[in-house]
Amino acid sequence: MKQGRPDFSLRQIEVFCQVADQKSFSKAANAVFLSQPTVSEHMASLERTLGTRLFDRVRGAVSLTRSGQVFYGYAQRMLSMQREAVRALDDLKGAVRGDLDLGGSTIPGTYVLPGLVRGFREKFPDIRVTIRTGDSQHVLDMVADGIVELGIVGARVKRRGIEATEIAKDELVIICPPSHPWAKKKQIDPSDLPGEPFVAREQGSGTRETIERMLADAGIGPLRVSIEVGSTEEVKESVKAGLGVSIVSRRAISTELAAGVLAAARLKGVDMSRALVLVVSSERTRSGVCKAFLEHVEANKGSL
Repeated sequence: MKQGRPDFSLRQIEVFCQVADQKSFSKAANAVFLSQPTVSEHMASLERTLGTRLFDRVRGAVSLTRSGQVFYGYAQRMLSMQREAVRALDDLKGAVRGDLDLGGSTIPGTYVLPGLVRGFREKFPDIRVTIRTGDSQHVLDMVADGIVELGIVGARVKRRGIEATEIAKDELVIICPPSHPWAKKKQIDPSDLPGEPFVAREQGSGTRETIERMLADAGIGPLRVSIEVGSTEEVKESVKAGLGVSIVSRRAISTELAAGVLAAARLKGVDMSRALVLVVSSERTRSGVCKAFLEHVEANKGSL
């Protein structure tokens, strides 16, 4: 390597970002369709080229070093520029092909986007789709930075450079274990909620933001938060374990309700519906495949 001229490939950059996002070499390998030894080899080569360690590996956990954190921001911008270049050329050719990067907060990323993608790929089977999940704020950041072309979130959106459109409704319900006194009720009195231990999502979650706003508007609170967790799955497992009650999307608990391992009820007199919002950048050029997917979403809004 010549001094001042690091020689690395965009493929290495893609793999690096996946390891950083997944915090796992094995998960990154699955995401980029490589073997784990090949991913490790790519990262070792990249570290040699840059002359610094990018990852710490402690008891099986993978995290970015300070150098890795600095490089990550540049790596994301490199991949974003690559995608923009390909999209611009495809637009000139009027093509609906290539890759489509989508973002989704927990509920739409898990329960809405996969169905939309399935129908879209039936029409365009050669398009490779990637769904990146995170909390609502992270999805908005990815859209703004060009890491994904569009996203769906479950929170209000007021942000410069972001165009937001409601595409579906979501209902939030109270959940509890089947042994809880509320398990046989269809409605819960709002005044009873602050007295119960509550399992909450982390700060930045669209679901948490919506819940806090709805309860505040109804004059309910503060809640007795017993534990904060990072995903809807963790919320459900915590409630099953008896750590408290919680409020989640009805979309997320159909399997548990059918199996009888969770019970659900509405909050009496409180409108717990929210909008699921599609977000795109108003400042970036949209690819042909992005425009086609937006048309597909519009055509299927009634079934979401």
